[in-house]
Amino acid sequence: MAAAQSALLSKPKHMELSLIEAGARLFVTRFLRRFISAGCLMQLQKKINPVLGWPEIFFFYILLEEGGTTLTFEGDKRKCPLKIVLKVNNPQFYWKVMTNADLGLADAYIDGDMSFNDNNEGLLDLFLILIASRDSNSSISKLNKRRGWWTPLLFTATLGSLTHFFKHFLRHNSLTQAHRNIACHYELGNELFALFLDKTMTYSTGLFKKEDEDLKVAQLRKMSSLIEKARIDEKHEVLEIGSGWGSFAIEVVNQTGCKYTGITLSKEQLKLVEKKVKDAGLQDRIKFLLCDYRQLPNTYKYDRIISCEMIEHVGHEYMDEFFGCCESLLAEDGLFVLQFSSMPDERYNENRRSSDFIKEYIFPGVCIPSLSRVTSAMANASRLSVEHVENIGIHYPQTLRYWRRNFMANQSFS
Repeated sequence: MAAAQSALLSKPKHMELSLIEAGARLFVTRFLRRFISAGCLMQLQKKINPVLGWPEIFFFYILLEEGGTTLTFEGDKRKCPLKIVLKVNNPQFYWKVMTNADLGLADAYIDGDMSFNDNNEGLLDLFLILIASRDSNSSISKLNKRRGWWTPLLFTATLGSLTHFFKHFLRHNSLTQAHRNIACHYELGNELFALFLDKTMTYSTGLFKKEDEDLKVAQLRKMSSLIEKARIDEKHEVLEIGSGWGSFAIEVVNQTGCKYTGITLSKEQLKLVEKKVKDAGLQDRIKFLLCDYRQLPNTYKYDRIISCEMIEHVGHEYMDEFFGCCESLLAEDGLFVLQFSSMPDERYNENRRSSDFIKEYIFPGVCIPSLSRVTSAMANASRLSVEHVENIGIHYPQTLRYWRRNFMANQSFS
């Protein structure tokens, strides 16, 4: 892949920058010249590389300052299916990016220091460009392998990176802190989540048979898949760790006639699910507890345990304990079905030790595990053995597209 080139077009009127802001601007633009590159292994264009058999994608990244100065970062190919114009509204944009890297970029966007010509697709396209450049830029890839977790790609952000790391460290999911972390996200109100989730209020990936399939249909298929994998029947008592808004509870009881117990740390979720169960007339088969998985008495055994995209909230330090608890709650010859988002093994240690936008603003205390971390924790702390592994990651992008589409369509009516 070719290295990025840059062009600077000057106009008479310029944004006024302080000396510090001018220095920050120099650092950031130099970094972008090195980082933004052409080429990506992503299927966004039908042109296929005849050697690799992979799609070729080439990007333009145009940075437009208030006052007229335009900086263009592009690869050596001139045909460009993905092009964004990022407008710098305040020179603080450069300072924030220089001192806090990706989190600085997020702060600049939130504070209005930057915006896009295309308000609907600009931010998403920026993410695609940054991901493509990271994956295609050989010099960046080599740097990633050499650097430590404390060293961001933009070295001027080292202090900011350390600050966010210590903040993330203090959010480890102890019994007390886990409640606080969950409250930061799930207590924002059920109405907020209803803006983007489907009618089942399922907050995990669906399983699609075709790209344009309805999200609710895909979510119901996912629930049926979990039920089938767990081989649940009417004699079983089922525990769900992370019961969400209760859609799986009602579905599994309606399909199998089993008894169900769900646990959550969210009072908002509990309020809604208890109403849903009462409306469905299933109070005799379904119960919910407001408690941590570590607080369940191990004297009571469940035939089946389901946990769907909850282990991300457990954290690296507590993953062994999680599987130890699950084994102690599972009956002899029981089955445990676990669905989770995963991190590639080669990026896991760096990711878990560093902070990012998701940990800072969305899910405090979150840790996306790798498959090997899950299996090693399972082996270290329990007698559980893996019976089946399935990769359903291909369905997540479509789920996210639906959530984004729903949110964009519904937020104007909220």
